[in-house]
Amino acid sequence: MSRLLPPLAAFLFLAFVLTSPSSGALPAAAAETPAYLAIGDSLAFGVGAPDPSTGGYVALAYKAIQTSDRYEERGLALINLSVPGATSSDLLIEGGQIDAAIEEIESRKDDEESADDNVEIISVNIGGNDLLRLATPNSPCAVDPTIEPCLELLGEMLIGLQDNLTEALERLRQAAPEAGIYLLNLHNPYSGTGDIREGLADLAVQQLNGVIGAVVADEQLGVELGDVFQLFRGRGSQWIADDRLHPNEKGHKVMAEVLLATIDGRAPRIPRELLLETPAPVSDPGELPDLPSRGDGGVEAWWFLVVVPIAFLAGVMISVGYFLARGRSG
Repeated sequence: MSRLLPPLAAFLFLAFVLTSPSSGALPAAAAETPAYLAIGDSLAFGVGAPDPSTGGYVALAYKAIQTSDRYEERGLALINLSVPGATSSDLLIEGGQIDAAIEEIESRKDDEESADDNVEIISVNIGGNDLLRLATPNSPCAVDPTIEPCLELLGEMLIGLQDNLTEALERLRQAAPEAGIYLLNLHNPYSGTGDIREGLADLAVQQLNGVIGAVVADEQLGVELGDVFQLFRGRGSQWIADDRLHPNEKGHKVMAEVLLATIDGRAPRIPRELLLETPAPVSDPGELPDLPSRGDGGVEAWWFLVVVPIAFLAGVMISVGYFLARGRSG
């Protein structure tokens, strides 16, 4: 599978899907019923909702699935392994979310006392925190975004994001060949707000979502994509929390419906009360020009020399403002 290196996404998305400390994760139920297993960062954890454990999109989707005809009698356990601050590489560390997920999957397979307690649904939401690693004080990018070490770090991070996500999904698919696996893409919290960052952010998010789309395009993984991005267009003032980053209560309801629709193989049906306000006009910065091919789906270095410094400086200003306002995110 070819590797994508979306240049604008790397820095303008720094402030979008940052994580923040929150309350404890959802407890796992006893392994006597089928299970829904959630993996990810602060979005999957529920940050932005008044109560992440009940109002986050994972919790909302679980409640709806649990009461569906498929599971009303069988029951359904929720195992939310998501961790605020998690990166794609964190998923793969020893004892990380993927190891924990596979351990849960295998233990349920090996449970001879119940023939109907396998992990049947897996959702994944990851990626934004990988970008934060480029904004740390000891990063070469903090000294000069145009120097070769920074450009190399950028390319490595983007390639690593795609590789890590692919490996994580491959391991999940191997462990649970019959489970439904669903990967959500990312939203632009500035969409429709008129913020000066809105237009470039829109391009950035679309490029980052291109990496997610490239992973989903691998048919051997058998993963379905939930498109959050399109529904959030023009809704930044309506569906984003006060931190201007995470979905609010309404936004999590929308994400839950996207996940449910993806599981059911249908178009999302957003509740009328969430659509009463008309989406705001979306800033259009124009089309991103075709990126010159490196031969393996990547981008020639000269493109980074032109675009990355501009995007980086904007991203740094966004990130610094966020950290000053909220402190270092976990």
